[in-house]
Amino acid sequence: MAFPAQVEALVKQGLVWQGQQAPLHKSPSSVLTTGWPELDQRLGGGWLQGCVHELQLQLPFIGELALLFPLLSQPNITSLWVNPPAVPYAPGLSYQNIALSQQVVVQEPDDTLALWAAEQALQSKAVDLVLFWHATGLSAAAVRRLQQAAEAAQKTVFIITATQPEDDARAYAMRLRLTKSATAQLQVAVLKRRYGWPLPPFPCAIESRLPKRRRAL
Repeated sequence: MAFPAQVEALVKQGLVWQGQQAPLHKSPSSVLTTGWPELDQRLGGGWLQGCVHELQLQLPFIGELALLFPLLSQPNITSLWVNPPAVPYAPGLSYQNIALSQQVVVQEPDDTLALWAAEQALQSKAVDLVLFWHATGLSAAAVRRLQQAAEAAQKTVFIITATQPEDDARAYAMRLRLTKSATAQLQVAVLKRRYGWPLPPFPCAIESRLPKRRRAL
């Protein structure tokens, strides 16, 4: 049995996970920075490659795209947008340095065909990232299918949906809930993450990426 001094030495070396912190992933290639230091710290470095992430929204257009702007604006990343709730605003994307030629939009009202399109994109070398909007949340079977495809291709998927029940169980690697505070600041709660407990809401300064006219007063 280890003595307290020995345990303390292991903690200082970063060899003991203390539960309240997400450990940094060993391979830098396994994570994509979110572009938000406060979020990277809580997620152990950023978004996981080869995984499906869920963004639960208190309200539509609450700031989910602004949260993803740093990732979408990275060079050489081609993204497939499946069933976005509105036509992506080209001038706004250009303002965020997001290459329009690397954004592909698919509108497919049939859930089966929409899921098929996302799976095909994950299997294609032409697509690096999938954003999938679903108003009520994907079924457990659909999430498993996407997770298998994402893991096989080592690509990242975001399912963007409404708030889900607390006892809902899905094979997401990470689940975040986005809400707005009384001061209209975006709050991010980590409902599920790899290697760590859920975390309460914390502010994320997405307004720094928005034009002045869209910032809260």
